[in-house]
Amino acid sequence: MLKGLFVSKAGMLAQQRRLEVAANNLANANTLGFKRTQISFTKMLDAMLDETTDENRVPGTTTIDFSSGTLKKTGNPLDVAIQGDGFFVLQGPEGEVFTRNGNFTLNEQGELVSQNGWPVLTSQGVIQITNGEEVAINQSGEILVNGKVVGTLRIAVFNNPETLQPLNNSLFTAANSYYRELDPSEILVQPGHLETSNVNPLSEMIALIDINRNFELAQKSAKAQDESLGQLFNRAGRR
Repeated sequence: MLKGLFVSKAGMLAQQRRLEVAANNLANANTLGFKRTQISFTKMLDAMLDETTDENRVPGTTTIDFSSGTLKKTGNPLDVAIQGDGFFVLQGPEGEVFTRNGNFTLNEQGELVSQNGWPVLTSQGVIQITNGEEVAINQSGEILVNGKVVGTLRIAVFNNPETLQPLNNSLFTAANSYYRELDPSEILVQPGHLETSNVNPLSEMIALIDINRNFELAQKSAKAQDESLGQLFNRAGRR
């Protein structure tokens, strides 16, 4: 019976973890370049078969789904979406940061930056554009100022993108991940477009309903076993 309580507890913990993941996915359904998180419980099931461990106290292994989102046309000359694999490279406060969100702008110094103000890295480093100059990005990732190429967007491709660490929303770090940069001839981007998240809101809502039902079932099971255990102790005490 105690083992039954243990299993019910594990079930509730698993549903709680599923809830956190699904809720975060749903909250970022409109975040540009966001990649949904997936969760599996293989390790938890293995731990439950081994009575000497209790690893299911922190259940689930999360992975990131790096499939592409759909492209949304904006017409903004500084918006750009990657077609195929790869990530834009930004200069973060503590090193390089990677993103699929090409919603770029110019800061007060005329530097091409992300929406959080981090410089976008190009083949010429951080480029600076004088106010009033005409800026455009072509399908080869080249940045043109008044029709002249001043640099090419750096596009990083990872052999094992699952090793990337989420930093915030659509940003990732790659402390222990190897990547190569695409040659200019390999780059294909869509100017004037942005990549939306790859979250399917309907699927996440259905998952939330399923999670709620499963949690309630595990909760009822735990309550029933607790009541049965209490009755057993009461009867034993009368003997």
